[in-house]
Amino acid sequence: MINAQSEVIAWLHNRPNWQQEAADRILKNGSLSSIDIDELTALSKSNKGQGKTDYHKFSGLGASASSSSSLLLKSIGEIEGIENLYPRKPLQFGKKNITVVYGNNGSGKSGYTRILKKVCGKPHAEELKANVFKDPPKKHCCKIGYELAGKNIDTIWAAKDKPIPDLCNIDIFDATSGEFYLVKENEASYTPAILSLFGTLIKTCDAVRDRLKAELQKFPSKLPEIPLEYSGTKAAIFYNNLRSSQTESMLSNILVWTETDDQLLKDLDARLKTEDPKNQAVKKRNQKKQTGQLYYSIAETIDKLTPQDCVGTFKLKDQALEKRKIAIEGAKTLQDLSPLSGVGSDTWRALWYAARDYSNLEAYKDFKFPNNSDDARCVLCQQKLDSSARKRFQHFEEYVTGKLSSDATKAESDYKERIDELPNVPKSDVIQTLLQAAGLDLEVWSARLNSFWDNISAIIKKIKNESEYSKFGLNEKDYSWLEELKNLSTKLEDQAKQLDKDAESFDRIKALADQKELLTKKWTSDQKNAIKAELERLTLISQINEWIQNTGTTQISTQAGVLAKQVITDAYVDRFNKELKNLGAHRIKVEILKTRAPKGHVLHALCLKGLNFKKHPPKNILSEGERRIVALAAFLADVTGSEEKSPFIFDDPISSLDQDFEEKTIDRLVELSKNRQVIIFTHRLSFLGILDSKASPEIVCVRQEPWGTGEPGDVPIYGKKPDGALTNLLNDRLKRAAKILNSDGTEAYYPLAKAICSDFRIIVERIVEFVLLSDVIQRHRREVKTQGKIKGLLKIKVSDCDMIDDLMGRYSCYEHSQSTESPVDVPPPDELEKDIKSLLDWHDEFKIRKVG
Repeated sequence: MINAQSEVIAWLHNRPNWQQEAADRILKNGSLSSIDIDELTALSKSNKGQGKTDYHKFSGLGASASSSSSLLLKSIGEIEGIENLYPRKPLQFGKKNITVVYGNNGSGKSGYTRILKKVCGKPHAEELKANVFKDPPKKHCCKIGYELAGKNIDTIWAAKDKPIPDLCNIDIFDATSGEFYLVKENEASYTPAILSLFGTLIKTCDAVRDRLKAELQKFPSKLPEIPLEYSGTKAAIFYNNLRSSQTESMLSNILVWTETDDQLLKDLDARLKTEDPKNQAVKKRNQKKQTGQLYYSIAETIDKLTPQDCVGTFKLKDQALEKRKIAIEGAKTLQDLSPLSGVGSDTWRALWYAARDYSNLEAYKDFKFPNNSDDARCVLCQQKLDSSARKRFQHFEEYVTGKLSSDATKAESDYKERIDELPNVPKSDVIQTLLQAAGLDLEVWSARLNSFWDNISAIIKKIKNESEYSKFGLNEKDYSWLEELKNLSTKLEDQAKQLDKDAESFDRIKALADQKELLTKKWTSDQKNAIKAELERLTLISQINEWIQNTGTTQISTQAGVLAKQVITDAYVDRFNKELKNLGAHRIKVEILKTRAPKGHVLHALCLKGLNFKKHPPKNILSEGERRIVALAAFLADVTGSEEKSPFIFDDPISSLDQDFEEKTIDRLVELSKNRQVIIFTHRLSFLGILDSKASPEIVCVRQEPWGTGEPGDVPIYGKKPDGALTNLLNDRLKRAAKILNSDGTEAYYPLAKAICSDFRIIVERIVEFVLLSDVIQRHRREVKTQGKIKGLLKIKVSDCDMIDDLMGRYSCYEHSQSTESPVDVPPPDELEKDIKSLLDWHDEFKIRKVG
């Protein structure tokens, strides 16, 4: 056993920590409470609980099972509504270690046995029923009396109550339990603590598994059911087969709905609705052309009004102003020659240029401007020029055509050219027309373009009106929709190409399938939050299932089977073989084998040697007597494996046995009674006689009465010892008969006296067997006993024989029918009293008479 303990401890240290904790608690407390199961369940869900440790010592593993307190079954009484039992007195089992309850068939013995099987919780106990020939009883109960650890206990037990825990260790053998051993695999009744640990550990694993499975019910799926029309698509298959191992990125094909997907769906819808793909292709390309032109015009506008371009424009403006300022400063020298102010100003220069044009084109076509000849006149006032005027004219022209003035003019021209190149802002109705031609969404794109051109107008206004640059201008990055416009142009071309292909050959089935796939994806993407919640649920469920998987009991059962071979099976087989030998049945070709160990419960079966149990069960091969003795051996081998000292109950154990098996069985029962209370129910006189000669048991008689069966009463005359039977006749029955004679007369006395006479004769016969012949031979007993007895025959005298002959002669007549001519009347009470006392006196004298 020490090696087994070491093996079990090593095996337990290789189990998850929560199972080690469970084993430790089982060994310390004997069982686990609901709180223990809750705590172990919580531990099984933690990393600590799933890990392996070696700190548990399992100190209770080596403790031997202590024998329970002594138990004696005392009585069964106050029976109401159970079977046909209705005794007025309780059935008492006496104080001896072996008690025989004798009764004829139908006397209630089996009813008592059925009550005991039910109250002791035997697995093959039958349901207790009421007497079907009577009205349903108001009560369905009885009173059980027993002694536990020296304390008397009386318990009212209802037929539907659970078994009485104190009585569950009582072992009961009857025909049903015998068949149980013959036809079924059965578990040993008593399991050593070291092995019972495995069965309890398996129950614990099952209880923890039940707790964990109950948790699964708390997390039902809330994922919406996918519409029937989307079934069969790839997206639907993904959706219906979500797994805890999947992530959001792995499910992007059903979670993310992009603008590209949206456009693809729209394109498919349009293609499926298009009746003339060729014409639609032309329209798409026209839209592409308009879209492209719109894109390039906007891009070109942005390109002209970038911050850098705006800075350049302001630089040109500044240069023109600066150079004009310099030119005007240079014109101050002319101011001295002119009686008027403003020479060099814009107005003055405009007037000068106009005068030049007039001179060159009209007044002096043949003269270089200015005409300073003697007769030349002013082209403006047309007065003749004097020498000073001619001199001012010449200086003015030299100023205008000089470098300062020309540089200023060039700078102003460059600035004007830049201003002229600024974009022209289209009107709102023009914008609407452009958008319609491009097939763009008017609401969306009108807002975008109106905002854009409003910005352009503001910038141009700033360029023209503001004197200094103030950080403004356009940046293409600020108009993300411009790239969208460019991509749209590409898409329109792709759509046109697809329509070209559709014009040649359109695969409508594939298009419908693609459309359905996209519609499904759009639906699943709308369920994104539900899918994320389902993934979280599946992750939790997966974790719980992993914990449940770790409650498996296969390895525990396997280890229990290995251990059972050491601590149960070998010992069980050895006990069975010994019991067969004790019962004289060792020649019957049967054996007990371990069959399997489901969930740690080791099962055995009775087998015919060398034959398969299921194909050739012993019940189908052995004779009735062989089945009975083999079943009895299996029962005894099973129940004697315990250190318990609880009672044995046997209901007709020798039924169907021949005399050899019968006497061997009686010897074994007597042996059992040395250490445990043995109660035997029987209807066989031979059994009663043999047992009485071997053990002097307590004998109780039950009989059937008009009010019901199971009524305890006197032991039949043939079941009592001769001196006791004579004393009962003398002091009880004869006195009652005499009283009846005195009160009711001879007619009432006659049947009582006749019965006394008949029983008196039977007692005389038993005295011949037990006393006169020293119990050397007995009816119903096969063997002749001589050892220590035969010399008693030497005590017999002729007078003894004469007395016996006289009594047998006088009282035998009451066993036969009487002659009508000379009937023999029953003797009066005083004569009977005389004969009974005479025989009692002889009995007492003969027992102490010396031999020789």
